[in-house]
Amino acid sequence: MISVGIDISKEKITVCALEQGSKIIWKPFDVYLNKSKVEELLEKVKEEIKITIEATGKYHLPILYELKDRGYFVAVINPLKMKQFCRALNFRKAKNDKIDAKQIAEYGLMYWKELEEYKVDEENYRVLKELNRSYQHYMDLRIDQMNYIDQTIHQTFPGIKKLIPHNSGDFSKDKLLDFLEKWWHKDLVLEKTEEEFTEEYKRWAKEKRYHPNANKAKTIYKLAKDSISTQPSHNSKIETNIREGINLIKQINQILNRILSQMIEISEPLEEYQEAKKFSGISEKLAVQIVAEFGALSKFKNKKSLISFIGIDAPPYESGNFKADQRKISKRGNAILRKVGYQAMKCMMSAKDPENEIYNYMIKKEKEGKAKKVCKFAGLNKFLRTYYVKVMVSKQENKLLKVA
Repeated sequence: MISVGIDISKEKITVCALEQGSKIIWKPFDVYLNKSKVEELLEKVKEEIKITIEATGKYHLPILYELKDRGYFVAVINPLKMKQFCRALNFRKAKNDKIDAKQIAEYGLMYWKELEEYKVDEENYRVLKELNRSYQHYMDLRIDQMNYIDQTIHQTFPGIKKLIPHNSGDFSKDKLLDFLEKWWHKDLVLEKTEEEFTEEYKRWAKEKRYHPNANKAKTIYKLAKDSISTQPSHNSKIETNIREGINLIKQINQILNRILSQMIEISEPLEEYQEAKKFSGISEKLAVQIVAEFGALSKFKNKKSLISFIGIDAPPYESGNFKADQRKISKRGNAILRKVGYQAMKCMMSAKDPENEIYNYMIKKEKEGKAKKVCKFAGLNKFLRTYYVKVMVSKQENKLLKVA
């Protein structure tokens, strides 16, 4: 049995091969990540070996996909698990690429029988995940930019956010941003009488397809009279800064809308997406994010694997007569899925569907005196178990239909 360890960096990989007894077959050597060098490496590789690599975000994907396309056995190891293994091997904490490659190969020998072959997702799942990471990136940008605009507006029109909140659920329009494009400073409102402003506000609301509420206009006018601004309205630089900030948010909103529509289009034929949508409270937006981060559920060996994957499991902690009764979730898993899953549970609670078993389970836990956050994570645990079973049943049924 031969174990090949590959240490991966951005532009090159370091390869080492060991056989039983930690006898070195290939001394650690570097291979630069270009087509010809990788081809030379693959010519050396034999089919009976097992290849072990450490997960490194995206840097390990090119060599991983190339090896899997050639049909080799590849195990991808969690970096924390590999770090703990290397600590036991090397007391002096020596570290370089060649040492790392040798230690990865030794890991493969040590856990030869326990190594799990990495299952590569189909193309549509991989594209979905990449789109979702892009979606998360632009969402973070949007939140940062909106917070910045809110802080700036607090200086030019204090209190307006309470009267006209952001529309966070729909990226296609935002009433507060539309309002600020026209009246970014309270002095612009006070240039007119209350009656004139009310009429202008109603015309603006009709044009933008908002409710032309005269009482709302009067409340805004009163706020403008009572509030104290700390920035002048005649400064064109402040106005330009605010308008450019608003335009940036609107551009990000358009990008988010486009990414979301692309994700939904790819997800439509997938059983994972169709089953996620069936739970009351889970919107298309949440469903596609769940599918994108999990990928194909068939790669998970059981429903407990989903819980471990997102890091909401609470491992047992016992020693002698001591047994911990309450344990926090491990948080060693997919942080994006934890956030999306928690949002899904909040939406289920808001939907209040008595026929939803997940909702009923969370209500039951609340009545037992559990904290609301604990109840939602308990509901997420139950949701993942139920979701896994339903998806696998749906996949089996569709497989039988295709055979028939």
